[in-house]
Amino acid sequence: MTGIQGGNPSYERHHHSWRGIVSCFNRWHHRNLTVAITLAIGIIIAVLLVSLLPQPWSGVVSNASNDSSRAMLTTSEHPEFTGPHKYEALTAWNSLHTELGRSILEDGVVTTGELVKVRKAYNECLSVYGLQAKTITDGNGEAIGESVVPIRGSMSSQQQSAVIDQCRTESDYRWLEPLANAQSAEQSTKESR
Repeated sequence: MTGIQGGNPSYERHHHSWRGIVSCFNRWHHRNLTVAITLAIGIIIAVLLVSLLPQPWSGVVSNASNDSSRAMLTTSEHPEFTGPHKYEALTAWNSLHTELGRSILEDGVVTTGELVKVRKAYNECLSVYGLQAKTITDGNGEAIGESVVPIRGSMSSQQQSAVIDQCRTESDYRWLEPLANAQSAEQSTKESR
């Protein structure tokens, strides 16, 4: 009867060790669950805070497609553009993204010096992505085009194209460069007559 009353000491030791292991596992599981929940909340807060910051490092394609079509708010008021390029100037005015672009186009003329400022803003945008625009000139030093080259990093041609479109639009280079070229060509034609 001593075996029945006292129980099996080997069984009790084995049973208590499993109970200890289960208890230890429950404490470990509870602690890890608390840490995991705290980390998840921290990550959610960090993501929300980061989403409020400018994101040039985010996906180029989605970033380019989301922001490139957004122009500055415009009212029915605009400068009275005149001359043969007045409609191009009005279209550009309604598409501008920056105060710099508005201040340049306000008089209806985009000078070479003003275009240099816009080109600088365009290159600053490109440099965030590791690119730079270089002007291609002819034998007389006249600009005949541009080439965008990587200065650091690497990206696919599709990503590079999206960045170029985004930066051309956001710096207003897309609208002011063709207008400046048209006005310059018109001026050259007048001077050659």
